[in-house]
Amino acid sequence: MTEIKSASMRSAYRLGEDFKLDTMDIVVAVLLGVIQAVIEIVGLLGFLERAVWATGPIGFVIYAFYNGTTWILFYAGVYLRKRAMVVILAVGVTALVRWFAGDPDGPVLMFYGLFPATCGATMIALLRWRGGQLLFALAVAVTAVANQCAMFIGQGGFQLVNGTTWALISMSVAALGGLLWGVLAWHLGRALENAGVPSLDRPPALGGGRGEHA
Repeated sequence: MTEIKSASMRSAYRLGEDFKLDTMDIVVAVLLGVIQAVIEIVGLLGFLERAVWATGPIGFVIYAFYNGTTWILFYAGVYLRKRAMVVILAVGVTALVRWFAGDPDGPVLMFYGLFPATCGATMIALLRWRGGQLLFALAVAVTAVANQCAMFIGQGGFQLVNGTTWALISMSVAALGGLLWGVLAWHLGRALENAGVPSLDRPPALGGGRGEHA
């Protein structure tokens, strides 16, 4: 599937459906969340992030471009299940696993994850699933910027990057990177769909029904 069908786009949008989950939605979200957590734990992501931040403003800009990559699997899950809530559950699972695995950021990981995920899910809801690849590009761009803001809040403010100018630069870089990673997430979702991961043709929020296939 390359785009949401035009007939679906004309359907009345039901916000509540985007924030429901059925059994398969939960299975896919939890599985992708655990996989992402394993990748981040094995890659010592928490320690790597702190090492990058310690380099100053340039490090935060580098992190800004990179942070969007951590959302690729989550949004691939959104593509598969066509529900915005999937990203919120998946990132929550990742944060929980990293927390109990001893990540140095501990429980604040839930804020780092859930705040950006909620922003991305809100973007999808505002766009009402219009846009195909562009929808995912914009959703991940918003998520990456929110991820950067969450990091500044969690780490103590803009003084970490020597003021507002570098903070805004890093957010701009996060947005640009997010556009790229969002398209990549769309393609990964499509590849997983073709590989047999259970998926839907149309969002339930647009009256797509279940329409599940592998």
